[in-house]
Amino acid sequence: MNFSIVVPIFNEQDTIDTLYQAIVTALDSYDPCFEIIMVDDGSTDGSFSALKRLAEQDERLKVIRFRRNFGQTAAMSAGIDAASGAIII
Repeated sequence: MNFSIVVPIFNEQDTIDTLYQAIVTALDSYDPCFEIIMVDDGSTDGSFSALKRLAEQDERLKVIRFRRNFGQTAAMSAGIDAASGAIII
């Protein structure tokens, strides 16, 4: 694994698909050996459902879900801990 992209998510249901597609489009042409780790930081909208749907379609997407909001720092830390890439973005 060359790259791990860590993205904290909190109530971003309406933008998750666009963000995911932008990351995949940018990296697919550069280096197809990457993973995306999206950490749902206790969202109360449909963010987790959207993430789960995308993860079922793309094995490069890992989803971590917090039961409640712990904040951006905790979400980034969890994503970094789960990353397997040589470079973490």
